[in-house]
Amino acid sequence: MAGVALLAATLFAGDQDFTLVNKTGFTISALYVAPTKDRHWGDDILGKDELDSGQSLDITFKGYGKKTCLFDVMLKDEDDTEWIVEEIDLCEIHNLTFSKKGKKVVWTAN
Repeated sequence: MAGVALLAATLFAGDQDFTLVNKTGFTISALYVAPTKDRHWGDDILGKDELDSGQSLDITFKGYGKKTCLFDVMLKDEDDTEWIVEEIDLCEIHNLTFSKKGKKVVWTAN
């Protein structure tokens, strides 16, 4: 999966592409990304795959103009609990580490 994602990132790199590092302590079973003002999450980026804690994944986009920068990310854990992180500027930040702090998931730029 990582090889395909890396190849796709090279071929279709967009302004909002990013690398996600999972340091939440749980396996991410589903991953959704949507523009902040659009609550339609679309398809699960992981499909049938999962992203274990400690792993990373390159996320690639197409179809968004250069003016669409603020995105929300929804993670689901193995218990199907939803964790939403809001308003990440993906035009400026391209390496994100997600971690769990108390009852929230937060991000930091690498």
